[in-house]
Amino acid sequence: MDMQIPKQLEGIVDSDPEIVSGQLRFVGTRVMVSILLDHLFYGAGLDEFLEGFPGVSREQAEAVRDFVYQHTANDLGIELAS
Repeated sequence: MDMQIPKQLEGIVDSDPEIVSGQLRFVGTRVMVSILLDHLFYGAGLDEFLEGFPGVSREQAEAVRDFVYQHTANDLGIELAS
């Protein structure tokens, strides 16, 4: 799987076919981005995720959360409060 990493997430997430089957993961870890998204979707907070996955920095998790939030809103035509 050859994945294009968005410019805003370069150095934060990565994809390597040799690591977790090429799934998008946090740089320097084997923690897949999908795990963070599942935690947030099902109501767990960012702190709870970070406690369970200490190899992921708060900055990494916040960057992914904010990117997904912004792009989802844009795709749905939702104007976010600043």
